[in-house]
Amino acid sequence: MKNNHSIMVATDMSECATMAESRAAMLCQQLGKSRLDIINVQDLSIIDMLTRVLKSSSSDTEDAVRESMSGDLAQVATRLENKYRIPCEQLIRFGNPVAEIMKEIVARGTGLLVIGAHGNGPKSHDFLGNLPSKLLQISPVPLLVIRQEPKRAYDKIMIAVDFSEISYYQARQALSLATPDAEIVFVHAYEVPNEGIMRYANVSQGLLHEFRSDIRLKAGAEMQSFIARLQTSHHVTSVIQLGIPHVVIREHVQSKKPDLLVMGKLGRNRFEEFILGSTSRNAIYETDCDIMIVPPTAVKKEIQESADGQNRTAATGKS
Repeated sequence: MKNNHSIMVATDMSECATMAESRAAMLCQQLGKSRLDIINVQDLSIIDMLTRVLKSSSSDTEDAVRESMSGDLAQVATRLENKYRIPCEQLIRFGNPVAEIMKEIVARGTGLLVIGAHGNGPKSHDFLGNLPSKLLQISPVPLLVIRQEPKRAYDKIMIAVDFSEISYYQARQALSLATPDAEIVFVHAYEVPNEGIMRYANVSQGLLHEFRSDIRLKAGAEMQSFIARLQTSHHVTSVIQLGIPHVVIREHVQSKKPDLLVMGKLGRNRFEEFILGSTSRNAIYETDCDIMIVPPTAVKKEIQESADGQNRTAATGKS
């Protein structure tokens, strides 16, 4: 996340949203941000229901909801400003939550969206499959899903990687949230292509072992190159393990207990699968730490901004 990018937290005043508000403010303080944007979006279906119940006009209902929510957000802002010394801007919008949040992200140059893992709605247990997953399909910025009460800055970050260009930019986003003393753990899970077919064809265990060893050696070399390219000064460890990605990730989250797990799109996956569809969906429900998911649109935006910056530098050098 670039220095000029702000942080936004989406809140519905739930318990998880309160944790998200605190983490967002803590990150603003850590990263030297000038403000925190706090957004609450009231779905029009709720306004319509209240209008019928109250037997009032839509505008009167919106005014009443806005007044009530303004008071609630003011209390949130006061709490965060007093504790973290970060100015807060309160945003109340009416409409489709995803559309309104996206609109404000673009308008305000947001670099990170923070959201709680569960909401206040009747299906709050499905929240990760609702608003966050919808945001991830179109979000131009990483999404930080908060599952734990923030007690300190992230000092152990686990990053799932596959050594692709997409994975490289996801790792950079993760490192932007790390403190200088943070420990970074890179995890790569690998499988033998078509191993099931080879077993069916009675390929010997010795040959399968040879295939696995070759893949592991290649992955080890790629991991070294990947970490070197990042040029990080953090304390780094790496894990390369045979297995299904979400199972490997779950095991190491449980054993290493990171504060933050960072995931995204697997750029080398056979089906170019957006891993919220399986690997990260499983990891999200099977782990308790905070999770930052970097969607493809955010990676493309980062790559484009980097290319634009290089072009401007080249043009300046020629002039």
